[in-house]
Amino acid sequence: MLVRSEWDRLSEVMVHRPGVEMFYGLLYPKAFLYEGVFSMDEALYEHQNMEHVMMSEGVTVHRLKSIVIQRMRHSSEFREAVVSVVKSSIVYKGDLSDEAYTDFLRSLASYDPETLFNILILRPMIIIKRTKTNLMARIINRNPMANLYYTRDQQLVVKAGVVMGRMRMIQRRLEPMITELFFKAINTPIVYKLIKPGFLEGGDFMPMGDFAVIGYGWRSSINGVKQIMGLLDFDELVIAKIPKHPWGDNMLVMHLDTYFNVAGDGLVIGNEELMKNTQVTVYARSPDGLEKVSEATLLDYIRQKGFNVINLSIVEQAAFASNFLTLKDRRILVPNIEMNIKKMIRRLRSSNDPVRQATLQYVESGYGRMRSEGYIFPYRPDVLNEGVDFITIDVSELVGGYGGVHCATATIRRT
Repeated sequence: MLVRSEWDRLSEVMVHRPGVEMFYGLLYPKAFLYEGVFSMDEALYEHQNMEHVMMSEGVTVHRLKSIVIQRMRHSSEFREAVVSVVKSSIVYKGDLSDEAYTDFLRSLASYDPETLFNILILRPMIIIKRTKTNLMARIINRNPMANLYYTRDQQLVVKAGVVMGRMRMIQRRLEPMITELFFKAINTPIVYKLIKPGFLEGGDFMPMGDFAVIGYGWRSSINGVKQIMGLLDFDELVIAKIPKHPWGDNMLVMHLDTYFNVAGDGLVIGNEELMKNTQVTVYARSPDGLEKVSEATLLDYIRQKGFNVINLSIVEQAAFASNFLTLKDRRILVPNIEMNIKKMIRRLRSSNDPVRQATLQYVESGYGRMRSEGYIFPYRPDVLNEGVDFITIDVSELVGGYGGVHCATATIRRT
């Protein structure tokens, strides 16, 4: 069994420590789905610290790039599988392009694994121009995978294995190709690969013991959800329509885990307004398959299942308070929400976009109220009363890519 519920003890995760691809994303953040400009140096430090904290909690942390490179070094068969993808990831144009590509293919055996991996995530185009006395090469990296460090989204990990997703945004469309290589490298079974026209992303999947919630809307699609419903071994499946964000910035609700998460058996943490606005259809397993049994709001359904709810303010939600990682029942790894809010305000102030300027006003007003009340998640009485033990880490630069700790970790196994 790989993953049954979000509160079982976390034993293995996959992460991708950002590399040069993040640099390209920061050159024009909007085009790479980033919230704004942030410090790459600090983001790398925060990511490494996140890895360290998880390891100190007994979690085995697999780094995507390291695993793929190591496997290439020890398995010629796996290296050939990577090379077959590399061949379609690099393009030569201009003068002598055919000759250059032929030379590249002829030399493939000499390329080291790290170079091959970098070709995969940067997707270079080499434009060659011949002059009277020289050859000039201009290199364009076509759609570098600047969001690859959000390793939650490319797949779903379920009881039987891995479901490879299909990502809606063109900037991220090829990322599952990379994470699929990782799962092949560690010999984890891939039980299904999503096909057109469906979209399915891991941030919309929340396994909760005998039932699971699957969101659709801004990133995952209903077609994508329907493709996998029959593969999921849960007594009930709850199909949730992701609502609009009240501030008008729907990047803040791009996935279910941006406003809904599970801290333990019987305990959900999320924004009640958004949960109330999330319409769900409940399917129950029967001898004939899955049958529709009811409709409700996500908030009502969760309470009917006996879960308590810790309500996040809309500002806490926007600052990725629900995007924590559950290490075990009622022990969570949480972003430093106040630091997230401060950095969010800084990034919003540098934007001229009307929606983001409106968001700035909401955030500043809400932050002022929280400061006057003296409570900011997770340092709140209701969190302590529910017996939640938490570790806070600063990821305030890292979340500039629009995601928190949950987004940046792909659960491989819970026990």
